[in-house]
Amino acid sequence: MADIVDRAQEREEAHRARAIEAARRVMRPGRQRIRDGRVVCLDCGEPIPAGRLAVVPTAVRCLGCQRAHEEGAW
Repeated sequence: MADIVDRAQEREEAHRARAIEAARRVMRPGRQRIRDGRVVCLDCGEPIPAGRLAVVPTAVRCLGCQRAHEEGAW
């Protein structure tokens, strides 16, 4: 039984490490693109709404493009 628990813990730790690294990649400073004083989406180039930036100040994609990115990446 301990072997099953150990493997489950190892898988969970690996999953957590991947998630943390993915979050760090997204949150690295300098990734945001600025055009005419506004943060624009990396994918579509449209300005990211102020409401989204208020919730996620490090956002690099608009909500629609972020959803598409997550669906394709996972």
